[in-house]
Amino acid sequence: MPTPDMWNGEPLPARGRTHTEIHYRLYDRNTRALLSFNSTNSIDALVTDVLRTQQENPDARIYAVEYDGPAYQ
Repeated sequence: MPTPDMWNGEPLPARGRTHTEIHYRLYDRNTRALLSFNSTNSIDALVTDVLRTQQENPDARIYAVEYDGPAYQ
């Protein structure tokens, strides 16, 4: 049996996983430039994209915006 996730010494309730389609674009808050975009059902993929984008643009202040559909259809 897996160990429950703990936060501040208290166990978090067990929850099922979900897969929701996420359409997002990453921008530089300083310049308003579009740095990346993607559609995914994985928070892990989004975080990986943010980290990669930050590495490629070390001076950028990255912010993400979620949209109601993909960049291309």
